[in-house]
This record gives sequence, C-alpha cells and structure tokens, in this order.
Amino acid sequence: MDEGYGGLRASDADREQAVEVLKAAFVQDRLTKADFEAHVGQALASRTYAELAAVTVGIPVPLSTVQPPSAPSPMAEQRTRRKISQAELADAVGASHQTVILIESGRYLPSLPLAFTVARFFGVTVDDMFGYAGRSGAPTQR
Repeated sequence: MDEGYGGLRASDADREQAVEVLKAAFVQDRLTKADFEAHVGQALASRTYAELAAVTVGIPVPLSTVQPPSAPSPMAEQRTRRKISQAELADAVGASHQTVILIESGRYLPSLPLAFTVARFFGVTVDDMFGYAGRSGAPTQR
C-alpha cells in the first residue's frame, strides 16, 4: 500500500466497511469464529488506514465481485470522469499499470488493501467501488 495513504486516519465508515467484509468472509466460511472475532476487534480499534487494511489483508474476496466484461467497471468510470489515465491511477494507488488494466477489465480482483486504497482515492466506499459486502461466491486467492 502507498505510504501516503497508510497514515490517514480511518473513519467510522471505513471501520464499518471492514467489519462488513469480515462478516461476509465469516458467513461464507472463509474465517473461523475465533479469527472473525479477533479481526473485528482489530478493525474497531484501528486508528489509521494502514491498521485497518492490515485487518483484512489475508482474506480472499469472492469471485462474484468480478465485473462482466461488457459492463464498464466503477473504477474505470471514476477514472474517466476525473480524466486520469490508467498509468496515473496506478502511480497514485501504488499498483502496476497492468493491475489497473486487469481490474478494470474484470479479469483480476484487487487485494483488500488495494481495494481500500482505490476506494479512498476516489472518495467512495469499497462496496460502491467493488461490491464486496453482501456478495456470495467462491473465494479466490490473490
């Protein structure tokens, strides 16, 4: 994650979003009850964006969050609206240009720390950007 974003203070909404991601992972058997409880405690105690992202770093996201190829991704829409190139976005969020291309095309799911960074960059929630909360599907490791 980009050091510039890690020091930002996490908001209550950021902590709530992380808890929603953890709830979805627990319901889908991607976290044990003990891990869920520990992670929720850490999420609620997180003061910075880096601490909050660390809480969800090892949790795979469901495959169902991948956009269909015909639908423009919210990330591409946000980037286009702001007249930012894929390379500029990649530099801003600490990702490779190839990663941005793959996420926008729906062929790659970002890690949760990267998802939080992208959402924060555009000033939206992770759910609005990637639709993690409340989705079901098989987990994937990235």
